Amino acid sequence: MNLQHLRYFSAVARLGGFTKAAQALHVTQPTVSTGIAELERVLGVRLLHRTGRQVELTMEGRLLLGYAMQIEDAVDEARGRLARHEVPAGEGFQFGAIDAAVIYLLPDLLKQFMRRYPDVALRVQVAPSRYLVEDLLANRAEFALISLPFAHPKIQSVPVYDESMPLVVSPEHRFASGAAVSLAQVVQEPLILFHADSVSRRIVDDELRAAGLVPGVVMEMRSPEAMRRLVEAGVGISFLPELTVREALARGTLRQVAVAGVQFGRQIGVAWRRGRYFGPPVRALLESIFACYGGGAAFAAAGGGAGG
Repeated sequence: MNLQHLRYFSAVARLGGFTKAAQALHVTQPTVSTGIAELERVLGVRLLHRTGRQVELTMEGRLLLGYAMQIEDAVDEARGRLARHEVPAGEGFQFGAIDAAVIYLLPDLLKQFMRRYPDVALRVQVAPSRYLVEDLLANRAEFALISLPFAHPKIQSVPVYDESMPLVVSPEHRFASGAAVSLAQVVQEPLILFHADSVSRRIVDDELRAAGLVPGVVMEMRSPEAMRRLVEAGVGISFLPELTVREALARGTLRQVAVAGVQFGRQIGVAWRRGRYFGPPVRALLESIFACYGGGAAFAAAGGGAGG
């Protein structure tokens, strides 16, 4: 059933003629006549008695008019609520983020968002970048904050935060004296590294490979917070994101060690599936991220949220 044809029928019934209905709807009279004829064909019933200039509803027409008015009211209400960007209570969306982003970059922004959209239910998936990208590809998440660089033909991304990855050790470690060390010295120590499928691990592995070095004892983990605690306990040493170790360095429970000729770093960026459309609440959260950390111009240039 065509909604526009239903509007034509409702207007004719309320105004008592095709000409008045056409004038009220700003269309031609043949358009109205054709639309109602198509509606009658689809429904398989006669809706109007046409006697010259007089138009009267059939029994079926009177039945349909009641529904037509309810449908028009519902459509008008929906348009109004959409124009006001209302969100039904309990409705919401999911986005993903690596744990460093959730812990250190987003808390204040999420607090502000929830004040602005108290009825929007947020679902946050915290996981390594590769799993967050899988959610994007499966349309389970609107966007994700991931470690960059990350290349995929169906994924677009813009960086929002540059982050160093210093070598950190416990205060009791022999490297804690303050002198710079070489990568060759680093790989002789027990290393606590991210899993091999992570962006942060790949950054370290590429540098070691370029230097012709192979790490010795390696403990692999996915949680930078857990890795930090193990380094603090003296289990091993690690290259960890600056956001993760900032407070520990300030407290003195970790020491940063310079590595001669090497500076590791990564970017945290917003990633989304190419062609994804973002509704007002999603776009509001994204805009707050870009306003705080940058990347808004690059996002717009990439056609972020334009759909298509």
